[in-house]
Order: sequence, then structure tokens, then C-alpha cells
Amino acid sequence: MAIDYRHGISILEIIVYSPTLFLALWMAFHHGFGRSSGWFFFILFCLARIVGSGCYLATVHYPSNANLYIAWAVCTSLGLSPLILACIGLLSRANDSIMRKTGKPLPQIIFRVISIISLVAVILSIVGATTNSNIGQGLVTTESKVGMILYLVTWIGVLGLFLLVLQRNQSIEDGEHRLLLAVGISLPLILVRLVYSFIYSFGHKSAFNMVSGNVTIQLVMSVLEEMVVVFVCLGIGLTLQVRPTAQYTQQPSVHSGEDIVELESGRLQGQTGEKRRGQRPKRRGGPITRLVMYIVDEVNDRKQ
Repeated sequence: MAIDYRHGISILEIIVYSPTLFLALWMAFHHGFGRSSGWFFFILFCLARIVGSGCYLATVHYPSNANLYIAWAVCTSLGLSPLILACIGLLSRANDSIMRKTGKPLPQIIFRVISIISLVAVILSIVGATTNSNIGQGLVTTESKVGMILYLVTWIGVLGLFLLVLQRNQSIEDGEHRLLLAVGISLPLILVRLVYSFIYSFGHKSAFNMVSGNVTIQLVMSVLEEMVVVFVCLGIGLTLQVRPTAQYTQQPSVHSGEDIVELESGRLQGQTGEKRRGQRPKRRGGPITRLVMYIVDEVNDRKQ
């Protein structure tokens, strides 16, 4: 088989994502491999595109090998999830910035739920691609269709997160507002990529078939969008400073009944209980006696 237009796209992806992979690795090492940073997912995305393109180029010599097409389809299915998770990671970093500055971030459970939905979507997409070896149908199955629906749900969730963080724009530290710019540019491009996959999965349009459809449509609605998202996010990432992941815990104060909120950037502690503690006389006796007297002291303190 001779090299055609679609093989040319695979060559382009290998040329683009090979150096981008090293940039993503450097970004992950520079900012940290924590999932909240989002850079880790660009590594996964670049690997998926390089491996998938390599498998499709191998069909030049083995055009009848269905496993190569399936491997390429699986790697293609992996494309949306890392990009969406990367956007969630960037928004999570912006949320960390809000936490460090004001101590009033969005609940982390929201980020986790949307991430889990995205992971379920990619699992269903992989299962769908591996259970159907009919290349003529474009490897579309019920599982892959459900996966696409979950991708749409995830995208809507990320859009909601973006709007919530955008409302707290004034609470973000200086220099971290660029994260919102990266996500704001990426979300419409990811939506175009999602629309392409939806038409391909549900529209039964031959021009959108990933194996035998119009290659120019694939290039304009899928390949270029992914490249722009990666370039924008990594490009803005190069301008960001290394910042610690803000962690906070809320604990009830044993002595004063106040809540103690500990931030990495500073600690707020209730001082009332400490002062009362210092005024208490020293108690003698065994552990049980001390425990009883401690309870009595606590009751007296609360009455004051």
C-alpha cells in the first residue's frame, strides 16, 4: 500500500508530538507530577498520538492487519480524555491559588467527580474499539457511543467549573489568571473535536468515518484542534511560576471549640483555648484522675 493523505496526517502527528512529549515531560518535572497540575495528562496524550500514528503507518506494509487499525482506534479514543483531564487539572491549580489567597476554594469533590466520569468514558471507548473488528463500520459500538455521551457530560461539567472559577477571578493570585485563558481557549476547540466524534458515532455520515472518511474533515475538526489545545496549554504553562499545591484541613479545636484552618501559606489558630490552658493549675494523680479533672476544667471553661 502506498502512503496516502491519512498516512500523511500520522506522519505530521509524529513530527509534532515527539518534541512536544519532551516539553510535557519537562513541564511535569518542573511543576510537579501531581494530578492537580494537569501536565501529566499531556504526556499521556502525546504518547497516545505517537503510538497510534505509528500503528497506522504500519498499515502501509500490513494493510489487512485489523489489529493495527484497532490499536490506532484505541489510541484515537484516548485523545479526548487526557485533554479534558488536563483542563480539569489547570482549573484545579487555579482553585489552589484561590485557596492560598482567600481560603475559600471550590470543593475538591466537584473536580474528582468530573474526572471520574471522564475516566469511565475513556474505558468505555477502549472497550468499544476492542470488541468490534469491523473496520468498515469505523469500529463504532454501543460502548463507544455511551462513552461519547459521557465525554459530552464531562465537557459540560468542565465548562461549569470554568465559569465557577471565573466568578472568583479576583481571588486568584497574580500570574495564575493565565490558566483561565488556557482553558477558555481549549474548551471550544475540544467541543469541535467532540462534535466530530459525535457525527462519526451517531450520524452515520461516511465523510466522518475515522477509517475511510474525508481526511480533510478529520484534519480540520480533529487533528488541528488537538494540536492547538496542546500548544496553548503548554505555552501558557511555560510562563507560570512553580507553586506548591495548597492543602488545607479543618479541625475542631479541643480547647476553645473553634475551627482551625491550616493553610500552606499561613496558619490561623484560635488563641483563646491556649490562654485558658496556661491559667489551669497543674493536677497530680494517675491518668484516670487527670482525665476526670481535665473534663471538669473543660466544663468550667465553657461556662465562662
